[in-house]
Amino acid sequence: MIATLERRAVDSVPVGPMMADLGATAIGASVRQYATDAEVMARGQLALHEQVGQDIIFLSCDNYYLAEGFGCVAELPPDETPHLLEPALDSLDDVYGLEVPDPLTDGRMPVFIEATRLVRAAVGDEVAIRTTGTGPFALASYFVGTQEFLIEVGMAKAGLPGSNPDAIHHALGLAADALIAFGKASFDAGSDLLHCGDSLASCDVISPADYEEWAFPYERRVIQAWKDYGAKTLLHICGDSTKVLDLYADTGADVIEIDHKVDLAHAKEVVGGRASVIGNVDPVTVLLQGTPERVLEVSRACLDAAAAGGGYMLGSGCVVPRIAPLENIRTMVRAAREYPLET
Repeated sequence: MIATLERRAVDSVPVGPMMADLGATAIGASVRQYATDAEVMARGQLALHEQVGQDIIFLSCDNYYLAEGFGCVAELPPDETPHLLEPALDSLDDVYGLEVPDPLTDGRMPVFIEATRLVRAAVGDEVAIRTTGTGPFALASYFVGTQEFLIEVGMAKAGLPGSNPDAIHHALGLAADALIAFGKASFDAGSDLLHCGDSLASCDVISPADYEEWAFPYERRVIQAWKDYGAKTLLHICGDSTKVLDLYADTGADVIEIDHKVDLAHAKEVVGGRASVIGNVDPVTVLLQGTPERVLEVSRACLDAAAAGGGYMLGSGCVVPRIAPLENIRTMVRAAREYPLET
């Protein structure tokens, strides 16, 4: 993975589908155990790697591990992905009372950091580790709840009475600073690739103009701080990002993850030499619902679209469902291993 990011020669295209709580499935643990116990998370991801042999281990589960440090309450069902139960604030006007949490002590951030240490100790330098990281736009939304936050953004854009753009920017700044601190702690624990996953900033949710005004500056702030710290970085935003790919590259991210809604060849052409790309096998219709033959077909199409010239990693467009057949993942890995590279 690192060689690909640095445009050095590789003997096969790296492959790293986003496999999060599939690690719980791999060892028969509950999602709640996986989300709250670093040893279970590490053991699950190591078992998953043993079973499918991918090049990148992704230590992730849900988006609320950091929001909890701000006072948000997440519900953690035994066999469902954790979700937001109570936001930290009743009103965004109260955001000025929040403080950036400590990644070593607050929320469930210590679970992910300790899992990173455990996996790093187990795999050494043989396998790349990618650690989780919510995006600033998404994280800020959890302070008051996603729907309320989007209403606030819409009111500010329209200049309606009662809107508070300063509070929105303050929330985004807090979220960015929290992500910077968490990413640095993850890097110190052994992460090779820091993940900024800002899926609420998708152009399936907000307009390209709103993305440029509200999300982009804070994503760039996070990514640049991580890079200044010495880390490799990845930007993940779901949905059809075709209209803002150029801005994604302008964040400075080393890797841009491309969802299945985007033409992969076009994405690589736009991003050019500014960033590598990873993607974009559909995690649901192909990796969950498809046959191994279909997985192989789609994986080869992705490789044909983006592998030439390097700077490409085969991946999924978003998180692989925890009940996806492992044979489909193994087929995806095999497609990358067998793909002939230019000499």
